[in-house]
Amino acid sequence: MTDSGAYGATNPGATTPGAHPGSGTGMLTPTQWCEHNSWQLPNGVLFSAEAVANNPALKPADYRSALDIAEMLNGADGKKPTPEQVRMIEAGPAPTLVIAGAGSGKTATMVDRVIWLVDNGFVRPEEVLGVTFTRKAATELRSRMRAGLNTLRRSRRVAPSDEELREGIADPTVLTYHSYANNLVKEYGLRLGVEQDAQMLGDAQKWQLAAQIVQYWEGELPLDKDGVPVSAATMINQMLQLSDECAEHLVEPQQVIDFCTEQLAAYAAVPEPRRETKTERDILKVQRLLRNRRVYARMAMSYARVKARMQVLDFGDLMRFAARIAEADPAIREGERARFKVVLLDEFQDTSHAQMSLFSSIYGADEAAGIPAHPVMAVGDPKQSIYGFRGASDGQMFSFYRHFPTKHVQPLFLSIAWRNDISVLNAANHVAEKLKEVPEWVRAADGDITAAQVPDLRPRCALVGEPGSPAFEQAAAGMVGRVDLTYHDSDREEAVAIAERIAAMRAQAVREYERAYAAHRSGDGSVRPRLKMPEIAVLARVHGQLDPIRVECERLGIPVQQVGLGGLLSQPEVVDLVSALRVLADPNRSDALARLLTGARWRLGAADMLALGDWAQSLVRERERALREQMALRMLAEAEDADDAAAINLQAEHLRAAQERLDETLKGAVEDSSGYASLIEAVENLPQDGADGEPLYGEQYRGRRFSPAALERLRAFAEQMRVLRAGLSEDLGTLLYEIERTMLLDIELAVRPGTDPLGSRANLDAFHEVAAAYGMSAPRINAMIYAGSDGVSAEEGDPGARRFLLSSGGVSYVMGFLAWLERADDEEKGLALGAVEPDPNAVQLMTMHAAKGLEWDHVLLPGLCGSATGGQTPNLWQMSANAALPWPLRGDREYLPSILETPEEITAFEKAKDLEDYLGEHKDDAAEHAGMEDRRLMYVAMTRARNLLALSAYRWKSTAMLPLPVQPFWEELMEMLFKSLFGMGTPTVDTPSVRFEETMDTPWAAPQLVGMGLSYTMPNPADKRKKVHLNHVRRWAEQLAESKYRLTEPVALVHGTVVDPSTLPPAPDEEALLEELELYPVDADELTPVQAEARANAQATYVEQVQRYAWALVEVMAPALAQDWQLAAPSVRARTVAENCTRLNLPVPEWIIEATEREKWREAQPPQPGFSPTVAAALPIEVRGQFAQKNYEDRNPNLGAVLTAMWPFDPLERPVIWRWASDDALNRGTEAVLRRGQHEQLEREIAINSSSRREAVERAALAVELAVGAGEDDLHQSGDVAGESANHPATAAPAASTVHGESAIPESLRQQAVDWEREADLLLLMMGQTDPVLSDQLPGHLSASTFIRLSEDPQGTVHQLMRPVPQRPSRAATIGTAVHALIEEHFGVAPSADPLEAPDAEDTVGVDLPGSVASTAPAEPADSSDSADPSESANPADLQEQDEFTFEDDFEESESELDAFVQRLWERFATSEWGSDEWKDRIWAVEYPVETHIEGVSLRGRIDAVFRTEDEDGERWVLVDWKSGSRPKMATMQSRRFQLGLYRIAFSRIMGVDPERISTVFVYLGGKGVAEVWDHQIRGGLPTEAQLAKVIREARKG
Repeated sequence: MTDSGAYGATNPGATTPGAHPGSGTGMLTPTQWCEHNSWQLPNGVLFSAEAVANNPALKPADYRSALDIAEMLNGADGKKPTPEQVRMIEAGPAPTLVIAGAGSGKTATMVDRVIWLVDNGFVRPEEVLGVTFTRKAATELRSRMRAGLNTLRRSRRVAPSDEELREGIADPTVLTYHSYANNLVKEYGLRLGVEQDAQMLGDAQKWQLAAQIVQYWEGELPLDKDGVPVSAATMINQMLQLSDECAEHLVEPQQVIDFCTEQLAAYAAVPEPRRETKTERDILKVQRLLRNRRVYARMAMSYARVKARMQVLDFGDLMRFAARIAEADPAIREGERARFKVVLLDEFQDTSHAQMSLFSSIYGADEAAGIPAHPVMAVGDPKQSIYGFRGASDGQMFSFYRHFPTKHVQPLFLSIAWRNDISVLNAANHVAEKLKEVPEWVRAADGDITAAQVPDLRPRCALVGEPGSPAFEQAAAGMVGRVDLTYHDSDREEAVAIAERIAAMRAQAVREYERAYAAHRSGDGSVRPRLKMPEIAVLARVHGQLDPIRVECERLGIPVQQVGLGGLLSQPEVVDLVSALRVLADPNRSDALARLLTGARWRLGAADMLALGDWAQSLVRERERALREQMALRMLAEAEDADDAAAINLQAEHLRAAQERLDETLKGAVEDSSGYASLIEAVENLPQDGADGEPLYGEQYRGRRFSPAALERLRAFAEQMRVLRAGLSEDLGTLLYEIERTMLLDIELAVRPGTDPLGSRANLDAFHEVAAAYGMSAPRINAMIYAGSDGVSAEEGDPGARRFLLSSGGVSYVMGFLAWLERADDEEKGLALGAVEPDPNAVQLMTMHAAKGLEWDHVLLPGLCGSATGGQTPNLWQMSANAALPWPLRGDREYLPSILETPEEITAFEKAKDLEDYLGEHKDDAAEHAGMEDRRLMYVAMTRARNLLALSAYRWKSTAMLPLPVQPFWEELMEMLFKSLFGMGTPTVDTPSVRFEETMDTPWAAPQLVGMGLSYTMPNPADKRKKVHLNHVRRWAEQLAESKYRLTEPVALVHGTVVDPSTLPPAPDEEALLEELELYPVDADELTPVQAEARANAQATYVEQVQRYAWALVEVMAPALAQDWQLAAPSVRARTVAENCTRLNLPVPEWIIEATEREKWREAQPPQPGFSPTVAAALPIEVRGQFAQKNYEDRNPNLGAVLTAMWPFDPLERPVIWRWASDDALNRGTEAVLRRGQHEQLEREIAINSSSRREAVERAALAVELAVGAGEDDLHQSGDVAGESANHPATAAPAASTVHGESAIPESLRQQAVDWEREADLLLLMMGQTDPVLSDQLPGHLSASTFIRLSEDPQGTVHQLMRPVPQRPSRAATIGTAVHALIEEHFGVAPSADPLEAPDAEDTVGVDLPGSVASTAPAEPADSSDSADPSESANPADLQEQDEFTFEDDFEESESELDAFVQRLWERFATSEWGSDEWKDRIWAVEYPVETHIEGVSLRGRIDAVFRTEDEDGERWVLVDWKSGSRPKMATMQSRRFQLGLYRIAFSRIMGVDPERISTVFVYLGGKGVAEVWDHQIRGGLPTEAQLAKVIREARKG
């Protein structure tokens, strides 16, 4: 075909597809194509594939259909498009929406459409525009289009144009959405005042600029519910979020200000209640957040003005400016339409409102303005819209025809899933079923596509015939697939099981390969096989769920790749590179120098590092002496130059005054000489060698001296730094490569164990790319302007002018880069790790979001329990600080649960209470909206699997007090299993109504549901006012116990599964019990105390036997029944259940009998049209539950485990962490070690592998030594250098010592003695240090008791944290723990689950040992204040006596004495008001964990008891802390009040309750009676958040 020619003329008369326009007429424009929904051939004929399908006579002679092109590209036997794909490929030019399901081949179909358009001459390749989201997707789409078009060119179907012959063959343009917007802004941005060289800002750079906006802000500040301004970090985050959302929804900040002002006025017009309330009601919270949004909008305006002055943009600005450009100038629209005659929009479900506006402004129709439509095809899947947190709108896709209107509305669907087997599709479609339900709050416009129109995915076997046909059933039999549901005991057990299952899958692949290879070697004529491991992925919501799985996989030797992790800046090689930059640019970064000198390249040990510190201090003293001498000489010169020199008195008084003057002058410079003791300066001024070759330290030097090898290495290091410092002005990339070469980082990485030398540089290469990206924007980053606090332009020196910098302060180019890295470490999660090519042999670990667009053979989804929303409680925009932009201003508001959008709606309420009630009624709408996105995310994760989808959940989180509920998706899959008994092709109207709860009465009749985590709230028969939580396992055991069921012989079930009673405990002997009871009188009054106790013990023993036997029965019967149910064909499962119940002599419920009758009836009926037995049978076919009694106790059976860390440990190693079965096991093990030296056969296991960088550093160090030409003799010139220090024991030392004849003492003992000696020296050295507390020595989190001590003695407390000394538990703590347990038992409420109870949830503080990389110390428990306060019952003398701990001390006070004291305290509590039924009914929680953040520190604790009461103003809370001691003096309460203040603030934040509605009280049980100290009785009341923050600030000051 020839070129399509010019498109300037029009032909209104050409309206009939297939008709020739006639001679003398021109070609139609693309907009006219859309009017007719017909393409135009080069000869002028209009063409419609739909018309040709109806009338083949209209087909042009040289026309090729989609099937013809597929045959040309793939061969006669190759893959051909499905009928749905053909309709998409040959669709007319009118705007078309294509809803393409997961794995339906949308990318390939888009490519085929482009090839079809070009091949038939409708458009040229360069006239096609493809737009997608990621650069990777754009590259793939472009390459596939190019490959297909090259095939056309080889077939000469597409003749190159004259321009192509001159400039080369053109290809379609494929861009990302942001790239397209960027091109528009660069080309036309000057019309809006945007320069072409405007630079893009990253997240870290945005934060830098926004922080200055907040810093200089002089207006109103946003407040929290206590009326206190929120933190600066919160202001910055909220302001940036509002700025981004305004840009995404094309809203100006001034519109937000006006909207909030109108809303505030409307709320103020609603009459307030007559009675004041102390709680911040919803209506007050709404008004506070509106005021805060107004402040953030004003800050955003200032932020926008500063960006405009600096000529910088962020991604939000890019899309906003592009949309404004498209709307403003019709000429731009016409130019883009003339350039691109066909537009394809990919991943349309993830577009934002701004992106929709941009493309609809250019390519959409506007009937009011007379703008016709343009050929646009949008492709996406609303079920895969999972990026709402990035600005995407799940409702955008449904409103396509509103933005691209056409009279030819005909949405197309791709519903054949090429990826998934039938079981996977069935499960995914079932989970997505609720997405078809349109919520009431959706206000879709007429003509919008609805979710109900989106079809379910169908298996690929649907292409061979109708369901139920022989061809269909034959094809379906080979793609049934499998879905597994496994319910585990705990999260740890789940991780172990997943790793073991992956190992089994890989082992199976190896066995199959071995069998195939053996057959090949035997000469069966088969092709030599290749070992191919299955492609496996583990997907989770967050990376935290993947870490234990990765650890377990590594333990089993399974190669894993965890994709999508941040933390590039924390990788060892990158830290070394950044440390070198800091040493070069900043002389005060001694910490960075210490890392380099103790690393593999220079390998200095502790003693030489201490010597370097002494040398630095001596330089400070030399500088001080020089300053004094210089000042004295200056004063003498002034005296000599005086006019009347004889009048100057140089006697003692004058000299003393001169000395005072000199001291005053030097005071600021030498007051704290440690601040000037720079190690970098010390390295640059090392002692020089004298005539005898020895270093000259000076006569007054009293510090440690360097070893010869260390001095040599330090001089070499200084010379290297001088050479590198000369290159600071060069290109940043060149400087980094020079540093890398100098430090020999590439050698260290190449020899790292377990890594591929080619892939070991991934993180270094990623860091070089980061530096290159920074270099491109560095001129803009170093920009500076002057403006007012509101961003309005100002000149330097003007009143109120502020200097705004987009830099680190302008010190230098490298310093700016380093400051940018520090901010990126906080705001961008330490930057992304280097991209490594996916290893097909490795298991992929990633989040569900990162898995979109990928697929694997086997996919495992762990942790389907707890909150599906990640722990966040969704709320309406009015009451959520996370929703920055009010929903009524968003472009997708029709698809959001937005209420009270106008002032008239608010003022229509006559009472504030009615308005409160209205807000409360619609809170569930927000939860429903958030749940829809979680459901879509689950759907995406499930559809990643080809043939195996394994889902798992667990009952106990390792640190939780209460079991976790399963997620709704899990329950729905269980429902899918259950309803398979009824829905086999039967009309649902006739299906019996049986719910999960009803199966509780006969759980054995629903074996597929037993032990799978399902739990229901049922009325309590004993107390109608309360409810109980039941599950199938517990209910089954109870019924077996009540019915006295016995199983004596093995029972074979229908499908061969055997229920074997051989493992059961002995059956309870009721006759023996009766015989024993006959020994005692029937009348209880006639029993002696001994007889009564014996009778009660006999009955208790029997009850225990009954319970143990019933639970053992369930453990035997439940898995056997479930397995037999799974082996049964779906058409006979009800009869299988009924028969198995009969064989086991268990009652058969009525609903099972009905189901069996329906099965028999179905067998007699002819197959219904469209019914496929294979598809119906492809359900989740395997369930594995938990049946053990310990898993269904009220408390977590895994909480008894204790973790201990061995200290001291090598700084290059992680500490060896042991997991002990219980406290008793720990005590026994410790005693065995200390008394008998027994280290073996202890009840412990390694919880965390201790191996880390040690082996890698040792091998790297050896390679570095060889690289620099260092001989083995250098390794022994110093006892501290060459790795023999406490920090770097060298692996080469043993070999060298043998050479020198030092083999008399075994190397292990000699090295151990050296290490012990150095440890002792270091500990003695640190014991004598009294350095001030530094800000970075405060822990990241503190318990409540530690915070109390911090308020009393800041410096002492921090030093204690730095060097904790183990202490025996005090008597008060032992008593307090026992009393607390009795009180918890009295209230009958299980302690609340604590997500903070983890090894890292302790008070931790980092302490740098001299010469070490990092060191950690043991930590105290998360909160010791909740059990008892030792100071309340033990005097200082007692505490002092406890310092020397022996095991004999543990028995100084008999257990009977302690028990008696505990009993007295308990009786005192029980007879008090707190032990009454009134308070028992009010209990809400015990041991309730709380956490809050103050001044960047996490404060944690446990509230002993929480009571909920009500008064005339509503709900009220009482927080109680039980104390086993006596009431202290009120003066002591001044520090104790911080505990109650912390609890109240933390509980208020967690529950969203006004602190004024919370009362707190200490209850002392140890005095003469029960004493209470309420918060209002404490002088000064409870501390505010500001007072808590002050304690932390004072501690940081030291």
